[in-house]
Amino acid sequence: MIETYMWIVWLALFVIMIVIEAASPELVSIWFAAGALVSLIVSLIPGTDWWVEVIIFVVISLVAVLCLRPLVKRYLRSGEIIKTNVDSLIGKKGYVIQDITFLRPGAVKINDVSWTALPLKENETILVNCVIEVVAVNGNKLVVKKVEEK
Repeated sequence: MIETYMWIVWLALFVIMIVIEAASPELVSIWFAAGALVSLIVSLIPGTDWWVEVIIFVVISLVAVLCLRPLVKRYLRSGEIIKTNVDSLIGKKGYVIQDITFLRPGAVKINDVSWTALPLKENETILVNCVIEVVAVNGNKLVVKKVEEK
């Protein structure tokens, strides 16, 4: 009796997984959608037991997550890293306009533009008016180090 309606379960699960995947930035539920799709196809074969469909769903989903996900992620990240305008700030010098500590980001001014900044070293505090150099960009914050004045 349950076998008669399993195709509805697999179709619903497939649609739900696709909607979740569309709403998430990571490749997570697409693999379960693949398992649900294969189980949906198998459920259309007359006489297939529901537990066989469940086993197929689990196996296909696990194989997809464990084998295909790393390959697809590597493929998606294999392109060139596109540099942004912020990346051009790396190596530039500026000065601190608000004290910078690792626990509390401060502010620096580079080319008359203010930026939120973090120190390169965790135990470092960089005080106002110190000269800094940008060494990296971390999200929307600049990672800076103090430049010793000569």
